[in-house]
Amino acid sequence: MAEKTLGMMQSVAEAALAAAKKAGAGQAAAGVSRSRFVDVAFRDGALEKAQASTRQSLSLRLFVDGRYAAHSTSDLRPEALGEFVNQAAALTRQLEPDPERSLADPARHARGPAPDLGLWDAFLAESPTSRWVEIARRMEDLARVAGEKAGQLVNASGNGYMEVSREILATSDGFLGAQEETGAFAVAGVVLMDPEQAGKRRSGYFWRGGHALTDLDHPAVLEGIAAEAAIRAARQFGARPGPSGRFPVLVENQAAMRLVGDLLACLNGPTLQQGKSYLREKLGQVVAGPLLTISDEPLLPGGFGSRWYDSEGVAAQSLPLIRAGRLEHFYLDTYHARKLNLSPTTGGSSNVVLAPSHGLGFDQMLAGVKRGLAVTSFLGGNFNSTTGDFSYGVQGLWIEDGQPAHAVEGMNLAGNFGGLWEGLAAVGDDPFPYAKLRAPSLLFSEVQLAGGGLA
Repeated sequence: MAEKTLGMMQSVAEAALAAAKKAGAGQAAAGVSRSRFVDVAFRDGALEKAQASTRQSLSLRLFVDGRYAAHSTSDLRPEALGEFVNQAAALTRQLEPDPERSLADPARHARGPAPDLGLWDAFLAESPTSRWVEIARRMEDLARVAGEKAGQLVNASGNGYMEVSREILATSDGFLGAQEETGAFAVAGVVLMDPEQAGKRRSGYFWRGGHALTDLDHPAVLEGIAAEAAIRAARQFGARPGPSGRFPVLVENQAAMRLVGDLLACLNGPTLQQGKSYLREKLGQVVAGPLLTISDEPLLPGGFGSRWYDSEGVAAQSLPLIRAGRLEHFYLDTYHARKLNLSPTTGGSSNVVLAPSHGLGFDQMLAGVKRGLAVTSFLGGNFNSTTGDFSYGVQGLWIEDGQPAHAVEGMNLAGNFGGLWEGLAAVGDDPFPYAKLRAPSLLFSEVQLAGGGLA
C-alpha cells in the first residue's frame, strides 16, 4: 500500500514537471505530500475535540523567464493539474525579474538509497482512530488522579495525537527523493487551585512523543506524563516576584527552546538578507561564551527533524552553526546565499543539538546556584532580532542556597543577546527529546531581573 501511494505521488510530481516545461518554465520543483492525522482531547471526563483527516497537496516552484514564484494546490486530479500549472506559469510571468533564483546545484543533490533514520512505524501508521480516542481518554483519567493527589483539582485534560506523512520531491534537473514519517504525542494538563493564594489557579502541562507506537503504548509512560503535569502545576503554588537586580538565571530545557529558537531565527537566510539579524556581519567571529556549541544534525536517528535531503533536494549533513562561541555557518538556501555572496548550506533547521558542558541536568544544576532564578517557562515578552535586545516575562522558582525558596511569577528578564550568550556558564546534559530543537537546561552567570523590589 505504501509503495502504491508513493508511486501515485511520484506520478503527480512528474506530471507537474512535464506540464511546467510545456508551459515554458526553464526550471521547476514539485513537492507532493500526503498525510493523515488524528487529534483527540478529553477534559473533565467529556470529549472536547475529535478530529481526523487526510490531506494532500502539490507545491510547485517555477522559474520562468528570469522570474520566480511558488504555488500550491490540493486538487491533484489529472484533469485539473494542467490548468493549475498553466495558470501558475502565467502568474509567475507577471512578477518582476529575479535572476538570482534557481534550483540548487545538482552536484549537491542527495543520492539514494535513503538511509533508515528510524522515522517509520507500520503499527502506528495502521493504528485506528479508536486507539487515539482511548489514549486521550486514559491520559485525562491519569491527569485527574495525579491532580487530585497534588491538590485541589480544578480540571484535568488529556490529548492523543498521531500523524502519518509521506512526501515526494522532484526537480526538473533530475532529483527525486521520498520520505515517510510517523509520529505521535500524548499530552496531560492539570489545573489546581492555589492553597496559598485564594482564587488563583496554577496550570501544568507535559507531553511525550515518538515515531513508534511503542513509545507511548505503555501504562508507565502515560502515568509519568500525568504525574509530571501535576508536579508542574503544584510547584507554582504561592508564586510571587523575586527581587530585582542582576542574578544567575537557570533556564529549564523546555523553556530554553524559546531562547535557542530566537537565536536560530537570526541565522536564517531571509532574516539576514533583509538586514534584520544582529549577527549578519558576525560570521567567523565570537558571538557567545566558549561553552556554546550548536550544530544542526539532520541524520540523527529518530529525531523529530531528521531528513536525508532538504527542501531543495540537497544532501543532508551535519552543519556546525556555533562552535565554542564562534559563529561558523548560517542557514542559507541557494537564493539567499547568492544574495549574501556566501556559500549555500541548507535552507532551514532539522535537529538542533547543543553540546553539554557537563553531565548534569536541571535539578543538579539548580543545586549549584547559591542565589538566583530558575525559569520554567516564558510568559510572553519580545525579542528584537535586528538589535538582539530582549524582554521576557517569566515563571519559575527563586533559588536560595541551591534550594527552591518559593515559586516565581510577575518577573521580567531583559538585556541583549550578545551579553546573554557571552555569559553562558553551563550547558546541561538533559536535552528535551520530544522536539526538533533539542535544547538542554542552560545556566547564565548574570541577567538583569525586574521583580518585586531590590535585593
